[in-house]
Amino acid sequence: MKQVALLVADGFEEVEVVTVVDFLRRAGIKVYLTSIAGTTVTGSHHIILTADKMFAQLPDDLDALILPGGMPGAANLAQSEDVLNLIRKTNKNNKLVAAICAAPALVLGASGVLNGRDFTCYPGFEKQLTGAAWKTDRVVNDANIITSRGPGTSAEFAIAIIEYLIGKEAANTVKQVTLQNW
Repeated sequence: MKQVALLVADGFEEVEVVTVVDFLRRAGIKVYLTSIAGTTVTGSHHIILTADKMFAQLPDDLDALILPGGMPGAANLAQSEDVLNLIRKTNKNNKLVAAICAAPALVLGASGVLNGRDFTCYPGFEKQLTGAAWKTDRVVNDANIITSRGPGTSAEFAIAIIEYLIGKEAANTVKQVTLQNW
């Protein structure tokens, strides 16, 4: 079973977290909703979630790392040197690094893993990043990095992660049961 950590900090975008966790779990992927601070985390629209794990409890053998956007959630993730180091390590080990909304520019940008890569993010945040090629596609795959634009692309983002980790058939099954018609 594939294992992924979805990192959250106060101010995360709720749709990007709940949709991705739900879709990946439907596909049979073990998702650790992981807090970088306390066991409860408050989203940017005041929805409170309870973390499955704290950052320090993450296993070493993760298959992917997922970073949601939302403000100030993405900025809070970017301020953690532990988070940035885990991103660099995950990328160096050629494991999947996926980020959506503000997180590609703010968090992946701060880690340096987007240098020379294609990416997308919430419009306007691309201006905070140099050394990478911003695309307007809803989801961008560049080798082991998947990025997406925002809350409205959360389902497509989750499907791209599923396809990368366990294949097109599993991704299509989740698309079908969730009535995704794209």
